[in-house]
Amino acid sequence: MPDGRIVFAGGIGVNSAVQSTAEMRGPPEQGAVDAAWTWRALPAMSVGRFGYCGCVMSDGRFAILRSSAAGAMAGADTSSCEAMLSGDDEQWQTLAPMHDSRSHFACAAVARCVIVVGGSGRRTGEVYNEVLDRWLRLPCDLPHISREGWTGSALL
Repeated sequence: MPDGRIVFAGGIGVNSAVQSTAEMRGPPEQGAVDAAWTWRALPAMSVGRFGYCGCVMSDGRFAILRSSAAGAMAGADTSSCEAMLSGDDEQWQTLAPMHDSRSHFACAAVARCVIVVGGSGRRTGEVYNEVLDRWLRLPCDLPHISREGWTGSALL
C-alpha cells in the first residue's frame, strides 16, 4: 500500500480450498516507532482467489485481478476483479471484468490505468481505465505463449 502496509489475500488452504480471506500487515495503530508490525484481518473478498495479480491503483485502492472458485486447480480461470477501499470504510468493490479470463499474469498500475499481460496459456493484454471502469484490449499480442511458466512483472 502507499503507506508501506502489505496486503495478503486469498490462496490455497486446507483440502485445497481456495480462500477469500484477507489480512494486512503494518505498523501498530498507535504509531510507536520501535514497536513490531502487527497483523489485522480485512473484510473477506467476494470470492476465493488464487493465482491472481494485485497492484495499488492511482487512488490508493488495492486491486485483485482474476478469480478462482472451486475447481480452480483444474483451470477454472475467470475474469472478475475487485479493489479494496482502505480507511474508515474498508470494503471490497467490484471492478469491471477483464475481457479474457487469465491467471498467473503480469500487471502494473501506471497513469490511472492497470495493464495486464499474458498469463498461463495467454498471449493477450488489456488495460483497465480507472476513470471509466472499463477494460480495453491491447492492439497486439505477446510473441509466444509460455505454457511451462507463468508471467511475472516489474515496473521500472
